[in-house]
Amino acid sequence: MANNSSILGELDSEDLQNRGLLGPSHSTGSRRIHKRRLHRSSSEEYSDISLDVRTDSADAASAFATIPITLISYDTLGYLGLAVDKANAIWSEWTHWPATGPRREIDADDGGLQVTFLDFIVARLENYEDVFEDNDAQWRQCLIVCGINESVQDAIMDPIFKDIRLTNSCVYWVKDTLAMRYAGLEDIRRASHRREKELVNASARPGGSHSDNSSNRGSGRGGNVQEHSPAKGKATSQGRRSVSGLQQQTTPGISPQFWNSKTAVDIDNQPGNIVLFKGIDQGRITGLFNERGEVQSIEKLLSMPRSDFSSTRALFYFTPDCHIAEYYAAYAKRRSNCESVVMVSMSIPREAINNLEEPDIRRLYWPSPHWKQLVWRSKTAKPLPKPLRSYRDALLIIGTISKGAERLFENFKTWEDMTDACVLRVRSSNRSNPSEQYVFSGEEEGREFLNQHGKIQVFPFSEAELQTLLSRYG
Repeated sequence: MANNSSILGELDSEDLQNRGLLGPSHSTGSRRIHKRRLHRSSSEEYSDISLDVRTDSADAASAFATIPITLISYDTLGYLGLAVDKANAIWSEWTHWPATGPRREIDADDGGLQVTFLDFIVARLENYEDVFEDNDAQWRQCLIVCGINESVQDAIMDPIFKDIRLTNSCVYWVKDTLAMRYAGLEDIRRASHRREKELVNASARPGGSHSDNSSNRGSGRGGNVQEHSPAKGKATSQGRRSVSGLQQQTTPGISPQFWNSKTAVDIDNQPGNIVLFKGIDQGRITGLFNERGEVQSIEKLLSMPRSDFSSTRALFYFTPDCHIAEYYAAYAKRRSNCESVVMVSMSIPREAINNLEEPDIRRLYWPSPHWKQLVWRSKTAKPLPKPLRSYRDALLIIGTISKGAERLFENFKTWEDMTDACVLRVRSSNRSNPSEQYVFSGEEEGREFLNQHGKIQVFPFSEAELQTLLSRYG
């Protein structure tokens, strides 16, 4: 690509613009791109939007998304959700970098420490007084101090997702939202890089024709979708046949079928298997699959500490209740800009779980003293007493999901102060029982078990599915 920081490649930009799928550059450093040319799941997700919509038409607002021209830029700060004043302050600090400071990722390598653009942005939030209690006014004030714009504030504060929001603190969700949106821009850049590669490959073939491997694919909505563009078949200015006018291939390992209620029933109905779920944005599981769609880096599904059952180690967290994972996916989609969000399912033979014996498998439920102690000590980074150390060494812990930020648990004098408010109950699951999770070791034995016994499927979670959930629980 022409510029390491450019989100769209030069050849891809030319091709998209020739086909009316990319608008001209704005003076502010952003461009409007057709929603079906964002990431590699967007063509299916927005299959109801015609490629014939022009950038200057009345329908352009709903058909095109505005993205920064370069990843490391002032416009990226606005894309991530920062208000103007905050974006101005951060950009000024970034562009007036002290000569004695550690190098930025855009500076020449001097063999020393490097500060990435995302790390720099997130670090600007470290000194703010965080909030975690159930007080919407305090949360709003914290979001304002963090410099978050109003639309992203509304997304984070959406009352439908209050159960999930209160599992952590305000600054946590701000950082999570910024990181998700940044990963989404990197995902858009990867999709552009792939289209550009296909253009180069197509131009190298006799006659400069493209291959048929990006022809029509099922939309996941009950039929095939033929893509249309006013310039279909038209050669570009350099004699290349366009690849952008055809349905783009989905990411290897990501199903072209979108998550919906029927998918949930079909996936969950596997006699002889235990099916576990996780909702997450797609950009942060990049590398989970290789180009053949095979799992190559299962560690992409790890959750970092501190978490329910560890203060120091990364663990694999899943839930057997698809409604809970769906709720997490919907909250991510609600806070996203153009990002793809997915539902991950992990099918494991029930026999493989049943064959595990203590100490490899442990069960730990609210309100047992051991559950309270392990969660409290994990959230507060306190050492584990001897009776709890067996949980640290377990391959699998099946237990209750907690609710509350680290600060909440730090305010408890002892684990005995924990109440029912420390337990996650998600109304979207239509259950009043505490939510359950399967937590696998992130060490070699856990990875080996999941690689040997687990079958992973990943389904995009669309904007349409978010709207269905919002109407159901709003």
